[in-house]
Amino acid sequence: MSVGVVIQWLALGLCLLFAAMRLPDALRGRGRSVFAVLVLLCVAVALSLPHIYLAVDSLLGGVNIANLIIRLSLYAVMLLLGMRGAAAFGSARALRLIRGPLGVTALTVTVVGTVLLFALSDLPESSTGLRAYAGQTSVQWYAHLGRLYPAYIGACLIGSAVARARDTSALRLHRSAAGLMAVGFAMVLAHATLQLTSLPTGAADLVLPFGAIVLVTMGLAMIWLSGRRATSGRASNFLASEDRKL
Repeated sequence: MSVGVVIQWLALGLCLLFAAMRLPDALRGRGRSVFAVLVLLCVAVALSLPHIYLAVDSLLGGVNIANLIIRLSLYAVMLLLGMRGAAAFGSARALRLIRGPLGVTALTVTVVGTVLLFALSDLPESSTGLRAYAGQTSVQWYAHLGRLYPAYIGACLIGSAVARARDTSALRLHRSAAGLMAVGFAMVLAHATLQLTSLPTGAADLVLPFGAIVLVTMGLAMIWLSGRRATSGRASNFLASEDRKL
């Protein structure tokens, strides 16, 4: 089993674990947006695994609808994570870039372009990651487009995450969580950049995106655990009060 596959299974396991941990709070109306992020990540990561992908896609007609579900799930994940992350990091600029006119335009163009390119592609049989159709120009652009919106959100958040990680007035756990998320956003940006070049990707094609999921998920879990332990009066805690909204 390759390193990339191990990281895929690790990412799925962590997403399932942390989603289960957050389920009681979500049922009580707390933290539903982050719970939704974790559930959608479970869907996207599970469908990236060949055995699960092929089984699910066969139920959907065997024409790679499962791959489109992965893309749309990840867009939703990045939108929710971007808005919650920007609010939690206290970055009005990042929040404006994500849910303002520029962010809405970026999301709209990405979703419409993704669906259109998928429809224009000839995908008669299930293929995990559409590897069997990598030679089609429409599939190549479909793949590139699928990385741009996550990279945009990562670029919006990485600065505020780094700033929070370096904030010596914040609790160590909070700084560590921000640091993990900053590295995760950097990996998203690195993956998108690498894919737009002609350089060979090798294991990085799995390690970077799924490694980013592992780090961001761990950061979210650390934030949640800190929020659970924090008292209602500890408003100075990094993300303690925000976690009640997440």
